[in-house]
Parts: sequence; C-alpha cells; structure tokens
Amino acid sequence: MFYWLKNNWLIASVVIGIIAFGLWELINSSQMTNTTIRSNVSQTEPEMELEEEIVNPIEHTTEPVKQFVDVKGEVMKPDMYEITGEKRVKEVIEMAGGFTDQANLEQVNLAQKVVDEMVIIVPKIGEEIQTLQTTTNETTTSKIPLNTATKEEIETLPGIGGVKADAILQYREENGPFTSIQDLEGITGIGTKTIENLAEFIQIP
Repeated sequence: MFYWLKNNWLIASVVIGIIAFGLWELINSSQMTNTTIRSNVSQTEPEMELEEEIVNPIEHTTEPVKQFVDVKGEVMKPDMYEITGEKRVKEVIEMAGGFTDQANLEQVNLAQKVVDEMVIIVPKIGEEIQTLQTTTNETTTSKIPLNTATKEEIETLPGIGGVKADAILQYREENGPFTSIQDLEGITGIGTKTIENLAEFIQIP
C-alpha cells in the first residue's frame, strides 16, 4: 500500500482533495440551512403578531346612554330617577323605595319596559286611572307653511310685521314658491339674523 501511494502520490492527493472539498461543502450547506431557518422564523413571528392584532382588535367600550324617569303617586320616594341600560317598571319602583300601602298594585304593569322621559304614575286603591300613565313630555311646534300662509299667519312669525309680510307675499307671487329659507335673502329688510330666527318657525317643502 505504501509503495502504491509512493508511486501514485498525485492520484492520492487528488482523491484526498476531493474528499476534503466534499466535507467542506457539506458543512457549509448545513450552516446555510440553519441560518435560513432562523431568518424565516424571525420574519414570520412579527407577521404572526400583526395578524393577531388584526384578528383580535382592541374592543372599545361605550358608556351606556343615560335616561331619566319621573315616578309619581303611591311610591315611598316620588322623584325623578336616572337610569342606564334597559330597565323595567319593577326596577324603577324599587329605586323609588317601593309601593306605599295605598298603592293599587293591580293597575301597575311591572314588566313594562322603561323609556327616556317616561312618567310613571302609581294610582291609589279605588282611583279610576290607567294601569300606568306614561308620557315622553314631547311638545310639537306648529310651523307656518311659507308657500301657503296668509298675511295674518306670516305676521305671527318673530320679527315679521305687516310690511315684511306684504313683501314676502309679493316675492312669492312674482318668483313662485319658496324652495329654501335662503330665498328670504332676496326680500328687502330681511337679513341673515332674521332668517336664523325664523328657521324653526317656518316650513318650506
């Protein structure tokens, strides 16, 4: 063997070189693979965190709407009460201290839902009254239809006297029906301030 290597040293050197190169390539390839895996992991983790943030957004809580109920009649503490969320008459009566001894319980619907500005009247025994009286205290304001109103009706508007009422009627006859409240700017004596004051009192289709 030694004699063969001595006479074929060149061939032996080439074989050894090939083996060494192969081992070096194998080791280098393994290191590159590990580096690539670590790189992919480091790039994937932030993406996963971002996806989690998108899938699970922060929930924003909103405060419940406040409502007010007026409780009258045969309860221990008649008063106005502030409530939040959905309530029933029974819960509001409890807030008012409960019924008195004179309360006509048969006429009270404890299961009725409570709404904002509701008035709950608990009648006495023997009183002829509805089971539960409720109102929303809403008032309606009659608006003057400017395109059909008479002179007398127009004169009831704030800041409008006989002269301006005649001017409004004349404008309506010459230009046709009003299409918006801003049309009043074309009438002499009616300025921006007057129009702002009239806005809630007139109706224009």
